[in-house]
Amino acid sequence: MFGYFVGGFQAFDQVGLFIGALMCFGIGGLILGNSLYWRLHAPRVAGTIVGVIARGDMYTPVYRYTSPDGQTHQAKSNVSSSSMRGKETGRVVQLMISPHNPSEVQAAGGWLFDAIGALLAATGALLAYIALTAYPVTWMTWLMAGAMIVYLAERGRRILVPKGQRPSLAAWRQRRAAEAAIDPAAVTPIETLLASPEAQAKVQAQARSSRAAAPLVAAFAVLLLAVGIHQARDVARLESSGLRAQGDVVRLKAESSSDSNGKYTYHAIIRFRTDKDVTVEFKDRVGSNPPGYRPGDRVTVLYNADDPRGDAIVDRGPFWNWAIPGLLLVAAALLGGLFAFLIASRRSGAAGTTTPVAANSH
Repeated sequence: MFGYFVGGFQAFDQVGLFIGALMCFGIGGLILGNSLYWRLHAPRVAGTIVGVIARGDMYTPVYRYTSPDGQTHQAKSNVSSSSMRGKETGRVVQLMISPHNPSEVQAAGGWLFDAIGALLAATGALLAYIALTAYPVTWMTWLMAGAMIVYLAERGRRILVPKGQRPSLAAWRQRRAAEAAIDPAAVTPIETLLASPEAQAKVQAQARSSRAAAPLVAAFAVLLLAVGIHQARDVARLESSGLRAQGDVVRLKAESSSDSNGKYTYHAIIRFRTDKDVTVEFKDRVGSNPPGYRPGDRVTVLYNADDPRGDAIVDRGPFWNWAIPGLLLVAAALLGGLFAFLIASRRSGAAGTTTPVAANSH
């Protein structure tokens, strides 16, 4: 009975990891697919900012542009933000126009969403790998998966709007058109909003927050970059000049840390024989709970012939060998972008403390 109890908990964790992997893959795929669609199909034109639409603390830029057919349009961005930076009236911005709706545009350039989508997709791949390697796929896995599917389907059925209350396609399109419509009275130059004492206080507060956070973000970015480069260099050396051998898991080593809440992570201790007929044991760098290996399992070892004891890893294939250094380098790049944004926000915050000149939008 205890074995069924433990197996049920393991299956629950395993299916939960699979669901998390599917969610990361789905969200990351949607972000990358949407970005790719805009980049491939959206016409590009130069547009001029005529003002913003303020909703609470969020500001949506409104552009005026001339389409390739010579018609002048006014459209609002499909992206809003709480920052006032980059929304100055009269600023010329390169735009991408929706192929199906000239009133829907977004600023061209920038790879932030692409990086987020790629990071989510990589996280989904990592979660799927953990689910497949850290847990055995048993009949309990399929049983738990079926139970979760039934539960999620039931919850989804309750959330969905009843069929009789769903809007028709024509009503949905009409609502989208109404949302895209621009009320001229709602368009205000950012300079006018910036002139208020509340906005000045907000800009100064953002500048102070950016000034405090920038050094920490930079430090983490440099740390992740250094670790990522170090691990990438090790993997590259092993992939290019390392040797492979068959190894056996001889035992598991349990390790705990101060932030693990008393839980242990199990690392496989692997024994293999080098090309010089020397027996070597090493600890797998990747640990998990429950353990990903059991004593007696056979694995492929990738090692450095000059230092087999200190430079050996479990060969999980090129993709997974590069997964950790790749994620570290992507995270460092994202933090580097965030650092640049914080520096720019701090500079714009300092400029925003001066008295702005109000501009007319009409």
